[in-house]
Amino acid sequence: MAVQIYVGGYWRSVSSIQVFVGGQWKTVNALKVQVSSVWKDAWAASGPSPVNTYNCGGYYNSPSWLNVIQRLVFSTETISTISATLSSGRQYMAPAYNSNYGYLMGGQISGNVLINAIDRLQYSTETCSNISATLPTNTWTAAGASSVYKGYAMGGYDGANRMNVVRGMTFAGEYVANISGTLSIGKSHSNGVHSSTRGYESGGYTTGGATNNIEGVTFASDTLFNLSAVLTMARYCAGSVFSSNKGYWNGGSPTNSRIDALNFSAETVALLTATGGLYGQGSGSSLTKGYWMGGNYTNGISAFAFSNETVYGIGQNVYQSMAYSIALNYWTGIK
Repeated sequence: MAVQIYVGGYWRSVSSIQVFVGGQWKTVNALKVQVSSVWKDAWAASGPSPVNTYNCGGYYNSPSWLNVIQRLVFSTETISTISATLSSGRQYMAPAYNSNYGYLMGGQISGNVLINAIDRLQYSTETCSNISATLPTNTWTAAGASSVYKGYAMGGYDGANRMNVVRGMTFAGEYVANISGTLSIGKSHSNGVHSSTRGYESGGYTTGGATNNIEGVTFASDTLFNLSAVLTMARYCAGSVFSSNKGYWNGGSPTNSRIDALNFSAETVALLTATGGLYGQGSGSSLTKGYWMGGNYTNGISAFAFSNETVYGIGQNVYQSMAYSIALNYWTGIK
């Protein structure tokens, strides 16, 4: 079930409501509506509901930077191209999202030019636009993570240096700023996952080559952490998906077929028996499965079942052979 409010002559879906209590605005964590004399959860109390993942942009080995957006519907596992496009062909942006919008931060465009622009995909209308907010510096290959209130771009490359900064974008007002503190090492080409409380970026490329470290940001305090647990192999450009309990990194460079699982509660890493083996994949996540799209300049889509941690093809293909696309997850009821 969903909630809509009437604003500006249109019914608009909402994922949260705030009320003014005790001199401050507070978010309503649950809402019930009466339907046929029965009180039912509207959203939040029943948890999030995954709808689609949108695979955005990427790079085709022509060279060609892509601006195409494709929608993979979780319920049917079918993919199609939507009419909206990115503001320019671009690859390897940092993704962030809430229940209403998906954001693509930075990236690289035609001519190997790095940018700080942010594109916003509105899920309800499937329209994409460039917003006024930007990253503080031109950045590509930063790792993305999302809390309820903020999206994060961790590390990346500015054209001269592997970066150790973390930028946070507050969804309300779309305000972007560096958070205090820095990563333990400057790195690019890493990929992120998130739990309900923390965002993690793993692996990546440093001045000394590939790394296996895992670090990130605690959402409640915007403080950074560096785990003692590491990936089972140093790598970069891995595909990353997540369930409510674990984050997974698949493949990457140097070319390998490993899938590592990070247990969010214990913050330990285990090597799975299942294998993947691509680099530069678009990575979408639902509550039950992860999807790896394209990569290695191929066009296939693989599903990863969280329940038994197995990989299989779904018989669908992305727009064309590509690498370095970025996926945005559309989940309603995020809290």
